[in-house]
Amino acid sequence: MFKKPLPLIAWTLFVILISSLITTAYFHVFVLGKHEKSADVEEQAIRFVTTEQAEKSPIKEGNSIVEVFSYGCHFCAANENNISELESRLPVDSKLIRIHLSNGQNTGLASYAPVFATLSVMGIEQKYRESAYKAVIKSNINLNDQEQLKKWLQQNYIDVQEYEKASQSQESKELLTYMTDISRYYNIKATPVFIVNKKWLAMQDRDFSEFSNQLLSLLNNDKPLE
Repeated sequence: MFKKPLPLIAWTLFVILISSLITTAYFHVFVLGKHEKSADVEEQAIRFVTTEQAEKSPIKEGNSIVEVFSYGCHFCAANENNISELESRLPVDSKLIRIHLSNGQNTGLASYAPVFATLSVMGIEQKYRESAYKAVIKSNINLNDQEQLKKWLQQNYIDVQEYEKASQSQESKELLTYMTDISRYYNIKATPVFIVNKKWLAMQDRDFSEFSNQLLSLLNNDKPLE
């Protein structure tokens, strides 16, 4: 029927070879690659600190979850209600501690650490946290600039003189040092990051309801969920 069977056979073998190569490539890229990527994300999302390192941690509070956040972090702002819910689920002998990312240079996401420290010393940080988020994220207000900061304080009816006094207090300086020590010790550059029992570093890699279960498992069982 076919006058030239050899070319036909060669073409058939060529098609089979190409199909096999495409199938193999698809398997490695989309199946194995996806699996390896998921494993990498899992490894990066939760990091274990050795017992020796945990013992030398600058974190003072044991049996705790420390959230390192920033006023310039969109995810941190969006998670405020989730963080409150997480706190309500903590065991009675545990605590949630919130600190601002600090690098001692007041740059990048750490820029607003002095504002956080001062408001905390004044006892009003939680009350004005949402306003600080909006100022930095939505209004692009530089709270490091004294004139812009002063205007923001006045708009929020915060006594400027009391703020300046608190910003120069020993308590404020000690809190800044404490936050900087933690940020540097755990090499934290992005936010939010959660430090559980001084030895687990966790970054959100799933829906927060599931992520909070992971944090509580690290806190209560000292191990990640399967």
